[in-house]
Order: sequence, then structure tokens, then C-alpha cells
Amino acid sequence: MSRHPFDAGYTPPAPVLPITLIGPDGDRTEVLNALADTGADVSLVPTAHLRQIAAPVAAEAMVRTPWGERHPVIVYLADILVTDTLLPSVYVIGDDLGSEVILGRDVLNRLRLFIDGPAGYTEVLPE
Repeated sequence: MSRHPFDAGYTPPAPVLPITLIGPDGDRTEVLNALADTGADVSLVPTAHLRQIAAPVAAEAMVRTPWGERHPVIVYLADILVTDTLLPSVYVIGDDLGSEVILGRDVLNRLRLFIDGPAGYTEVLPE
């Protein structure tokens, strides 16, 4: 089990998880803090991190923002190491503008995750 305190840089403090992105040749990013966003359908990663690991482009797609706007995006394929759990072949949206990694339900639903709001921590439970 791995317990991670909420990030107080958000208002209110938010659940974050340490992740590492892994490319097809085994190239890795440094450990990145990723916002665990249960309201997001998909995961977003700054494009610079995806280029660093030479993540292959999987598709072009359209996404709809929470406000109903549609935007074209590039979808990449990468392995994601969340604490000690390896999630192979995850489709993520490349974000050319932001600097934040957001884990959406596409990733979070693959984890046994416990979010303790009153105590201010997130825990990835063993399989």
C-alpha cells in the first residue's frame, strides 16, 4: 500500500499520485505528480513529457470540455507506473498548453484507490 497526502497547492487540497511515464523503448520521465480527477473521463499529459519518452501517436480525436466546447486533440500511447502498479498501453491526450498531469477515470478505474478526504490522503491498495 502506498499513502499520498493531498496537494495543498490546490484549493481545496486535492488528491495527487506519483506517476512515471514509460515509452516503447523503456525511456522514462522523472516522477510526476498527477491530479486524480474522478470527474475527468480521460487522462491528459503535457505533450513535452510524451515527446521525452517518444510516446507514439495513436489517433486524432475530438474532446468536449465541461463547458461543451469541442477541441481536436492528439492521442498518445504510453505505459504509466502509478506508485508500484504498472498500467500498460494507456491512451492519453497530449496537452500542448498545460503543465499538469491529470489522471481521469480511464486510469483511475484500473486502480484500487481509496481517497480519504477528511484525513487528506489517497491510497493505492494492492490488487
